[in-house]
Amino acid sequence: MTSRTLKPGFTLIELLVVIAIIAILAAILFPVFAQAREKARQTSCLSNSKQYATAILMYAQDYDEAIPMSVYPTATGVVTFYLAIDPYVKNKQVAVCPSEPQAMKLVDFFGYVAPNTPDYTSYGANLDLFVANGFGGPLIPCPTLATTSRSAETVMTYDANVTVGANMDRSVSVQARHNDSFVANFVDGHAKSIKVTDTKTTALQFLVLPNVTPRAIKIYKIGAQGGFYKDMTECRGIPQD
Repeated sequence: MTSRTLKPGFTLIELLVVIAIIAILAAILFPVFAQAREKARQTSCLSNSKQYATAILMYAQDYDEAIPMSVYPTATGVVTFYLAIDPYVKNKQVAVCPSEPQAMKLVDFFGYVAPNTPDYTSYGANLDLFVANGFGGPLIPCPTLATTSRSAETVMTYDANVTVGANMDRSVSVQARHNDSFVANFVDGHAKSIKVTDTKTTALQFLVLPNVTPRAIKIYKIGAQGGFYKDMTECRGIPQD
């Protein structure tokens, strides 16, 4: 008869210690990995915003330096600035932020949009720079590049969602999609990330179609990096000398 020597194995205590160590490491590293992934999406969003800035400026050069209108009605549907600058972009993926690609469905906002309009967008516009016309009010002339003397401080488009207030007033509220910050571009063509603070409040998304339930949108306050727009909840207005 031959005898066999049993090899020592792990005890239950040792296995529990190893599992506990793995759990601790996972708890430490997973948030780091999530932040790294969000940083990559932020970089992509910055690229989109920069391309949008270039497209808007190209449009302005073709139209006597006029900034495109944000929206105006036509017989074929509502035209938005997203469609107006589409010939200069030629890529509808540029209209969406990778962190929230279906933030705003444009047909839900306007009910009837012109053909070739992007289905979704994640970016809103400075409504004092991109004016709306043709909806019964007085005709507002489009601002021009010449009227924006502080071009490096004037926001054009940014991470946003359209919300409605208690008095049915609409706001293009900033959305902190990238580690407590949002991406914006400016009239001089540059784009950057701007920090925000959470106001711990929400507002309902603005919608036109009655069969769509509006969702709650978080409201943020713009930080000091926003310059002229500091402490606002939307990038609205044109800084003046």
